[in-house]
Amino acid sequence: MDLTPEQLEAELLGKTYPDNIRINQAAIVIEAAPFLHIQFDMIKRHKGDINRCAAWQRLKEFYAATQELDD
Repeated sequence: MDLTPEQLEAELLGKTYPDNIRINQAAIVIEAAPFLHIQFDMIKRHKGDINRCAAWQRLKEFYAATQELDD
């Protein structure tokens, strides 16, 4: 996935998601809207390499999990 944070934000925000989206073996997103808001806020506050930002990793996992829902 080679999206920028801005592109990913445009892809993810404003959509309706089901409850309980598993993004990895250890994490399930129960409510997507608050999760996305917090993760994007954390990215905006992050200083340094975006690839070392935990929120960026979680958003990429969320994006991948929601793409699987569309299949």
